[in-house]
Amino acid sequence: MKPFLPALACLLVLFLAIAPVQAENPTVIVADYTISPSVLQPGDVGTITAVIKNTATIANIRENIQSAGSETIKSTDINVNIESVQLESKDVEVVSGNYKQVGEIGPGQSIPITFLIRAPAQDGIYFPEIWIDVTGGESVRQPIPVNVNTQIAILKKPAITVSKTIPDSVNPGDDFPVRVILENNGLSGADEIVISVNSSTSTIAPKTANNYHFNRLSKGEKVILDMNFATDKNAPLGLSPVTLTIRFANADGSYTTQTETLGIPIKGKATIGIASLSTDPEQIKKGDPVNLIIRLENTGTDNANSVKASIDLPMSGGKEAYVGKIEPNNDAPAVFSLQAGDFGNYAYNLTVEYQDDYGMHTKTERLTMTVLDGNGTWLLITVLLLLVAAGGAGYWYFILRKKGTSDA
Repeated sequence: MKPFLPALACLLVLFLAIAPVQAENPTVIVADYTISPSVLQPGDVGTITAVIKNTATIANIRENIQSAGSETIKSTDINVNIESVQLESKDVEVVSGNYKQVGEIGPGQSIPITFLIRAPAQDGIYFPEIWIDVTGGESVRQPIPVNVNTQIAILKKPAITVSKTIPDSVNPGDDFPVRVILENNGLSGADEIVISVNSSTSTIAPKTANNYHFNRLSKGEKVILDMNFATDKNAPLGLSPVTLTIRFANADGSYTTQTETLGIPIKGKATIGIASLSTDPEQIKKGDPVNLIIRLENTGTDNANSVKASIDLPMSGGKEAYVGKIEPNNDAPAVFSLQAGDFGNYAYNLTVEYQDDYGMHTKTERLTMTVLDGNGTWLLITVLLLLVAAGGAGYWYFILRKKGTSDA
């Protein structure tokens, strides 16, 4: 039996000559994932991108050759063959992205796989699963949380933009309208919206509500607010701000406050009228020199600038007068030096031109002037006419009226 011992020893050496260490089993994991957008609205379409990685490293296989008295180490790659990757869910609709025969990936390598999904109609957190099947290895089942409009880890936020329609100018004492349009141009809905109206001055006050409340303003939705304001006649001229404070809840439960300003342009308006009219002399006779004095008053809320007046009386003399500036609640005289013509009643036009912040204005008044006859004839005729009229009235009252009463 001894002859067999060398042969047995050789076989043992050959058996031990190649003694590989145990290599890692190929395996894959979902190393990372990205959901875009991170928070979906009900019915939104989004993507899930999963990074699939081969966790195996290079396997070292050690060869020991005893007879040679040396040891050799060899390295070999351990690839993993991915047969399929798919997304499974009962709630989230998988629009596209189930992959077959993906192929091999080497140790430590990774590949991205993207799925197109549609969110369900109800808010909530959903967990579709990524299923990975590999050749000769264990299948992988990895749930991925999908946030559908819940207040958790929100990246989508609402963005409220404000459009305003404001009058070009407002006269102190006048009411004025303002239209405000709120629109959500963000990526998610805004909840519990409260709009507060605050005037910076007591001379502007809202006639409509001071506060507005809306339960929700969805993405792309808008709301129109028609407001009315009143102004005091003593409101200072210039730009008066009215503040809108807008507060709303984001999808994650946090609150955002933004401030918008309505710049109200307060512009006064001059209003010219006749305060009084007089002549010097009071009784104008034919041929007399006469001063016609018309006092112009400004009952408006702004200065009347470059005021000038003119008349079209058929008389000789100065028929234009430059007055200048008349401040609010003040008056100034327009004086015309004339030469009275023939006796009689003269109708004429007073034309006043002035300027304020709204531009040039022209106002015309119809007036009359009486010129008496220089020798008193006209006055005598007037007195006689008055006496005749009085006598006729007395005759009717004392004679005809009483006679009619007695006949009855």
